[in-house]
Amino acid sequence: MENMKETAATGELPPELPPHWFLYLVERMDRMENNLRSEFRQELGGIRQDVNEVRQEMRGVYRWSIGLLVTMLLGFGGIIATLAVTLR
Repeated sequence: MENMKETAATGELPPELPPHWFLYLVERMDRMENNLRSEFRQELGGIRQDVNEVRQEMRGVYRWSIGLLVTMLLGFGGIIATLAVTLR
């Protein structure tokens, strides 16, 4: 009661609750934000899976290229060794 008298004496209006439509919009925005976050998490999980698949493929290509390089070096080494022995 005393609080009301002070408010009336100062001329200030008491703080009012926001209208029901504002609360509805805030709740709606919260739901939309949660939906967007879950969609982003799903998309991010898919992207991470794709990146891991590409990494595995790159490892396979890397191993294949190292094997090819070793085979070529051994082949050229064999040719050089054969030429060195036969040309003596």
